[in-house]
Parts: sequence; structure tokens; C-alpha cells
Amino acid sequence: SANKKQEFVKSDDKKVEKKADEKKRDMSKVKYYNCKKKGHFAKDCKKAKVKDYNYYNIKMLLDKKDSDKQVLLAEDQAWMESSSDSDQEINANMVFMAQIENVLLESDESSSSAEETIDE
Repeated sequence: SANKKQEFVKSDDKKVEKKADEKKRDMSKVKYYNCKKKGHFAKDCKKAKVKDYNYYNIKMLLDKKDSDKQVLLAEDQAWMESSSDSDQEINANMVFMAQIENVLLESDESSSSAEETIDE
């Protein structure tokens, strides 16, 4: 039984060594997407986060969905048990996802058109 315990300790040491190696990263290759600079992670970035129209639009949609969910919880339990109402909830979620998708597509289009004007 002493041999088995020693083998377990050796394999455990190897795991610890691997974790220490994983922590050693070449920071010159790390690129943070918000500021487009290399050498740091998001938590270390000193540049202010970009909060544009799309950011606030998505935030508003998420807040609206959360407030709608609170209203639903306050209503009668029998309403929630109805199958037609669950279909309505599924449809509402699909509409919500489509709204967010439209906001994201609009932001992609506006950023690509802005890049085109810069290139000219």
C-alpha cells in the first residue's frame, strides 16, 4: 500500500507541474479584442470599454426581458400551466432573440461601412 500512495503523489506532482506550465504564457502573443493591443488580458486593460448604441440597445432588451419575466412570476399560476401560453412564451423568446440578432447585424454593417470610409 505504501507503493500505491507514492505513485499517487508522483502523478499529483505532474499535474501541479502542468498547471504551472500553463500559467506561463507568451504575453506578446496575447491580444485583447477591445483595445486591439497585445500583452495584456481584459482585466488588465486600461482603456475604457466601448459602450456604443448597440451596447445600450442590447442592455435595454435584456432588462426589458428580465422585467417581463418578473411580471409573469407575479401573475396567476394557472395562466402559466396553459399550453397556449407556453407557446406564446416560446414565441416571445424567439422574437427577443431575433431583436438581438438584428441589433448585432446592424452593428456589423455599421462597423464595416465605417471601415470602408476610413479606407477611402
